[in-house]
Amino acid sequence: MVGVDDDAMREFAQPHDWERAERGKIPVGYVYLTVRCATRWHPGYASLDFTAATTGMSLAFERSASVRAVFTGLTAASGGVCCVLDTEEATRQICWLNGEPTRETVPGCRFADYRALAASWPAQEP
Repeated sequence: MVGVDDDAMREFAQPHDWERAERGKIPVGYVYLTVRCATRWHPGYASLDFTAATTGMSLAFERSASVRAVFTGLTAASGGVCCVLDTEEATRQICWLNGEPTRETVPGCRFADYRALAASWPAQEP
């Protein structure tokens, strides 16, 4: 369930004629989850990869501050170090990094690739 509190989610909900559920939220469809217990970029961390089931969902998620807030909140609440939002383009949006919300991209000015992004994460105790 995602809040319908920005243009992207209002546009996404409109053709489906979904009624708003409790607290102004709507169902968005399937979001697939892949769990990797050790990422290739930083073996000390697990990776939770959420993928929108359709291109329409992905495009709405990319534009929606409401969706960013949902996934950033989940990352923060679980103690995650990084939240990257997949987009339909070559870059990905970094929404949360090392305890702070952010609006950077990978690749981007600060991080050339995922390996550089993972290098910014705190070291894990063995």
